[in-house]
Amino acid sequence: MTYRNIQGMRAIAALIVISAHIFQNITPMRTHWAKTFLSVVGGAGVDIFFVISGFIIYHVMQRSIASMDTVGKGRAVYVFAMRRFIRIYPLYWIVFGTSCLVMMWAPTTDTLPRESLFQLLALVDNLPNFYVSVAWTLTFEVYFYAVVALSLLLLARRAMVGVSIWFAIVGAATLVGLWFPWSKPLDFVFAPLVLEFSLGIAVAMLVDRGIQRFHGALLVGAFIWMAIGSLLLMPSLFALNVDHWGRLVAINRSFALHVVGRGIPAAIFIYGMVVLEIRRQWIMPRVLQYMGNASFSIYLWHVIVFNAVAGIFIRFGWVDIVSWTGLNALMVAIGLGIGLLSYPFLEEPLLRHLGQRLLGRSVSSHSLEPDGYAR
Repeated sequence: MTYRNIQGMRAIAALIVISAHIFQNITPMRTHWAKTFLSVVGGAGVDIFFVISGFIIYHVMQRSIASMDTVGKGRAVYVFAMRRFIRIYPLYWIVFGTSCLVMMWAPTTDTLPRESLFQLLALVDNLPNFYVSVAWTLTFEVYFYAVVALSLLLLARRAMVGVSIWFAIVGAATLVGLWFPWSKPLDFVFAPLVLEFSLGIAVAMLVDRGIQRFHGALLVGAFIWMAIGSLLLMPSLFALNVDHWGRLVAINRSFALHVVGRGIPAAIFIYGMVVLEIRRQWIMPRVLQYMGNASFSIYLWHVIVFNAVAGIFIRFGWVDIVSWTGLNALMVAIGLGIGLLSYPFLEEPLLRHLGQRLLGRSVSSHSLEPDGYAR
C-alpha cells in the first residue's frame, strides 16, 4: 500500500524545516523578530521525518524478511542495504559538491571547520557538516539503516528482536546520559534522538495489527503537546542547561526532550494520518503528496540555494535594497523550485539508472510502493 498521507506529512515536515533556515544566511536577517519562533518550531520537521522513517523501514524490513524464502537471506539484505544507499548517497554527494562550488564564490563570515572529508561524505559520526548543514540528520538515518541491515543479516526472520534490543540499549544509555555524559563516539551511538525511529515502528505495528482507534481530538492534543515541547527547546533554556550541567549533558537532555516533547506527538500525528487514510476519511491534497515525493530533494537543496541567493545579494549590495520579507520569500520560492525540479530531472533518473545497474530493476521513488524505500 502507498500511504499518500505519509507523503503529505513528508511535505509538511520539509516545509517546517525550511522555515527554520530562512533567517540564517544574511547577518542582518539573523535578528529578525520571527527567527527565534521559526527556529524553535522548525526543528519539529526533523522529528516528524524520523518517525516517518521508522514507520516505513518497519514495512520494508517485513518485506525483506518475506523475500528471504525466494531470494535467500544474503540477497534480501543486499537489496535492503543497496536501496538505502541508492536513495541517500548519490543525490547527497551531488548536493555536497555543488555546495563546495557555491562556497568558493559566495562570501561567508563563518569559519569552515576542518572535518574529515571521508566522514562527511560517508555520513558517519554526526560531525558538523558546514557544506550541507541538514546532513546531520542523515547520519542518524544511515545509522538506523545499518542496525536494521545487521539485524536482518544475523537474525533473519527475528530481525525485529535485534532492532528492539538496540532501542532498549539506547533507551537505558539515554537515562544514564541525563546525568553522566557520553564521550565521542558513544554520544552518537547512544543519542536519544534515534528512539524516534522506534516511535515510527510502534505506529507501523499498531496499524499492521489492525488497531485503528483514533479520534480527531488526539490531533489537537498532539499539536498542543508539540507546541509545549518546542517551547521547552528554546535556545535560551538550552543555554541555561549548558551553564548548569555542561554542554554534553545539555545536548543529551535536549535530544531526550526532542523524543518526549516532539517525537511522541509526531507519532500521534502520523498514526492519525494513516488511520484517516485507511478509513478513507481524509487524503492529503495531491500537491502535498507530490511535494512529499520530492521532499528529499527539497530537504537537501534548500540550504544550498539559500546560501547562493544570500551570496548574490551580499556580493551585489542588494541586502538593504530589498525588504527582508521579500528576500525571504524569494529564497523560499527558489529553494522549493530547485528541489521540485531536482526530483523528476535528477533524483528519479538516479534512482532508475542506479537501481537498474546495481539491483537489476528501478528503485521506486515512493515510500511503500513495490521496491519502495525510506527517505
